[in-house]
Amino acid sequence: FDLNHTIDEHIVSIKCYYDEGVIQGLVIKTNIRTSALMGYNLAPKSSTPTPPNKFSKVYITSGNEGIEEIKFYNVENGETKEVFLHGVKGKNLISTLVISNPPDECLVSVESWYNSYDVSQGIKFKTEKSGSDFFGYKFSEDVGKPFSLQVKDKKIIGVQKFHDSNLISPGTYFVLSRSSSPNKVEAIGGKGGETFDDGAFDHVRKVFVAKGDSGIAYVKFEYEKDGRRVTQEHGQKTSQETEVFEVGQDDDITSVKAYYEKLDASKTETITYLAFKTLKGVNSQPFGKTPVIVNEQTKLSLLEGGKITGFHGSSTDVLHSIGAYISTSPPTMLHGKWIQVRT
Repeated sequence: FDLNHTIDEHIVSIKCYYDEGVIQGLVIKTNIRTSALMGYNLAPKSSTPTPPNKFSKVYITSGNEGIEEIKFYNVENGETKEVFLHGVKGKNLISTLVISNPPDECLVSVESWYNSYDVSQGIKFKTEKSGSDFFGYKFSEDVGKPFSLQVKDKKIIGVQKFHDSNLISPGTYFVLSRSSSPNKVEAIGGKGGETFDDGAFDHVRKVFVAKGDSGIAYVKFEYEKDGRRVTQEHGQKTSQETEVFEVGQDDDITSVKAYYEKLDASKTETITYLAFKTLKGVNSQPFGKTPVIVNEQTKLSLLEGGKITGFHGSSTDVLHSIGAYISTSPPTMLHGKWIQVRT
């Protein structure tokens, strides 16, 4: 089961089937699709989700030997709840970091330093809008080693859980930050007509296409944003039937093939053929007529390179050009130091 890192595909949960303490089967779910069962399912099951991403408060306790305890709180249904306890509860100074508007404001980096025993001596947090002072002792080059957990355009959604008498270097989960925007890929085709720009969404769910005498006459796209459907249409409907390509709920369009040429009845080049392909390898039906010979007058272009989240282009009573918003985010990754936990 391979992840497609070019479109920021990442694992969101793992379902395990086990018997007598032995894993019998796995089902992996990503933000885009779900794997087939690997192994057997003749056993009880459990599920391991990814950490939440609504940190609202962080409590830090420091003592003579460094950072003793960190507690993370989430906002769930309007209530603040403790979700993570790291280290062992101390009796010393307690400091508080308040994240004012989760999940819109979130943690983006953690800085710390630790001594020769790998015990954290000081820790500092930064959100998208502000930063904290060092909790514990300030960094000393003579006795400490610094480290930083930060990835460009990503936010922190969880911290590896562990217990010890003091805080050991944490591992931290990162996911793509909302501030990252997809690439707007230049439109292919002719230069005529009125431009349109649908913008970027979470998914493209349906594509509607109608042909005309001079190529593709009409397109309509159904997008999804935050669970809501939005449609945008361009060109002009004809008497010919409008065909539909529907994308699976756990799938996304990753490629568009287009032929365009300057026809006798047109003053500028026109899109004459469209075809779509998804992450799972599903091909749409061909929209329009595929040229038998591709020559100087007939050109083939591809829109690809990641998850397509929106379209732009130009049209009159036909479709002259089409471009796309393509998400090419790096994969979700885990940074930090893994430690062995003894309970």
